[in-house]
Amino acid sequence: MDINLKSSKNVSTLNSPVNSTAEYICIFTAPTPKENPYSALFSPEGYDFSNMSMSEFKTILNVIIQLESDIRTTQRGETARDDAFSYQLNKLANAIGRTNFNGKVNINKYFLKRVEEAKKMESSDFHSFSQVHTSMNQLYETVVKLTSEENFTALQNKAIAYLEYTSKQSA
Repeated sequence: MDINLKSSKNVSTLNSPVNSTAEYICIFTAPTPKENPYSALFSPEGYDFSNMSMSEFKTILNVIIQLESDIRTTQRGETARDDAFSYQLNKLANAIGRTNFNGKVNINKYFLKRVEEAKKMESSDFHSFSQVHTSMNQLYETVVKLTSEENFTALQNKAIAYLEYTSKQSA
């Protein structure tokens, strides 16, 4: 049930201007179980990560974190440690939790801008620059992975497979 989240998105595509038309991805129309703690992953309208509020993105992120935790606990027990992907998801959730951004934003561009701002620190303090830039770059890469259609669809499929598995276990 492990998933490899490699992104096929190119950084140059993220620098292009946002289209005036919505870029909805991952529209989900299949039925889901009634008891579904991951319902935020299954929108019949899809997701527009180029025009989304930070709180909406954090809600989706928290559901992904919960899914990963539930799968890990089912596979390895209550004391299972976070894997690298889950660690990055939690770092991203913490970073968003400290954000006071209101309104809608292009999620990828927002984090790319944070990486670019970290680059500006290089001249003032190289040691701090290196740590901040590396951290921001990792967060950005995680966001790119989460917001690609291929990887988000894989997460939806992972959630469905897990829900089917747990419903068979409880029957």
